[in-house]
Amino acid sequence: MAHPSLPKEEVVTRLLQVFRREGYDGASLARLSAATGLGRSSLYHHFPRGKEDMAEAVLTLSRSRVVSLVLEPLAAPGPARDRLVAMAEGFGEFYESGEAACLIELFGVGTTGTQFIPYLTNSIASFVGAISAVLIEAGQPEALARRRAEDAIIAIQGSLVLARASGSTAVFHRILAELPDRLLG
Repeated sequence: MAHPSLPKEEVVTRLLQVFRREGYDGASLARLSAATGLGRSSLYHHFPRGKEDMAEAVLTLSRSRVVSLVLEPLAAPGPARDRLVAMAEGFGEFYESGEAACLIELFGVGTTGTQFIPYLTNSIASFVGAISAVLIEAGQPEALARRRAEDAIIAIQGSLVLARASGSTAVFHRILAELPDRLLG
């Protein structure tokens, strides 16, 4: 059991693991408590609205990690292909080489669907916008760049769903390896 004085980021990281494994609807307070080592009253002290606050903290932490692993490399100077390779590597790290579940899948369905849709919509728009910007800089027309960026997000998220369903991360690894060249066409 975890020590109750864990830093909040560590608590939220542990909550993230439970949500990734169980989904929002399946993440019971008992499982969240066991993962963090915090009793229910301590969890409610840190997260007054319960699981909803926990999920929001998980999504905020995830957003921060995605910014540093994916969006910052896309915005960095350098050749488009190098930035897209860094983006693919960042997605690989964020999704633990395809072992971690897709957050869009976990927070976009079930009873949570409408509650977290604005957050998910903004996240997807950020990905699409950042990838499109790199492709436009590389000389692609705006409409094509946007379509390819959307296709990239579909491929990444879809490969995570396949990895989870099949128990194999091979498709996820293949998508990430091929993605920079597919995007640049």
